[in-house]
Amino acid sequence: MRASSRRNLVRLLLVVVLLAVVAVLAWHFWPHLKGGPREPNVPDANAADANAADANTAGAGDATTHPAPAPNGEVLKLRKLSAAQAIAAAEKGSRLLAAKKLAEGRAELSKAVLSGALPPATETAARKTLADLAEKMIFSREIFDGDPYAMQYTFKTREVLAKVERKLKLHVPTQMLLKVNGIRDARSIRAGQTLKVILGPFHAIVDKSGFTMDLYLQREGNPPAFVRRLRVGVGKDGTTPVGLWRVGLGKKLVRAPWNPPPNSPIRKSIAWGQPDYPLGKMGYWLGLEGIGANTRMHEGYGIHGTNVPESIGRAESLGCIRLADSDIELVFSLLYEKWSTVRVLP
Repeated sequence: MRASSRRNLVRLLLVVVLLAVVAVLAWHFWPHLKGGPREPNVPDANAADANAADANTAGAGDATTHPAPAPNGEVLKLRKLSAAQAIAAAEKGSRLLAAKKLAEGRAELSKAVLSGALPPATETAARKTLADLAEKMIFSREIFDGDPYAMQYTFKTREVLAKVERKLKLHVPTQMLLKVNGIRDARSIRAGQTLKVILGPFHAIVDKSGFTMDLYLQREGNPPAFVRRLRVGVGKDGTTPVGLWRVGLGKKLVRAPWNPPPNSPIRKSIAWGQPDYPLGKMGYWLGLEGIGANTRMHEGYGIHGTNVPESIGRAESLGCIRLADSDIELVFSLLYEKWSTVRVLP
């Protein structure tokens, strides 16, 4: 081969390599160059300590076998009950509970509470009743007749909890299944052992004006089961977008690094454990993905703990939803990647 031909071949190879490098860099950095308000721009993955919750404890969804859920029409219509309808549902639920029909009574009472149409005093009493029921029917080892959200499962040889969760399509983090059964380590589960499993997913409704988050359980085709109400902090000046979201795949992180948004006075990332780390004691982060008409264009929003507990019940964040340390741990253990929805109301 002549020298000129070799030189041309080398130039061509250099051009190909350069184009490949440019393509990789563009793919990696393009999401961070897009506009839109955001609070902690937490990466999708690759935080060294963020993966501390492994497959046996984090309960991540399986993108291959679990397709993305469509918004559930029944869930979206819950808040459209009239005051009279909500009161009637609450009264019916109370009668059913008095008759020891716990699953049916819970369904009616949950429908009434999640409608947002009950008088304040009635709603407070109903929420207390439902929270107590959740402790008994969901978070204990006991299973009640007619409960569509709980069943027993006996482990077979060489089965592990994470694979069983995916096989049964429970859509519930394994850390919650362990807690329900009083098990500290999934590796201690043996063949022939029978556990209570919860059929999820869990969801959340955030009321910006009331600074509340309502957690509930609802599987397609089944009525909702209210779990608990928590206090939250939201974005100042209305910066938390209203609409429907879901927990993004790969966006549940522990000890997540905090990357400041463009309008922050802080200019460098803060790792978990460093001074002024803002995501709370354990650094829980649940990144949200917009799936509604008003949320699809937004990125970088999430649910997290806070190092400013007095901001709970106020509009002081840069757009994300804040929870106290004790509450973010519960939310992290309930919401499931790609299946749990978070509806933000004005």
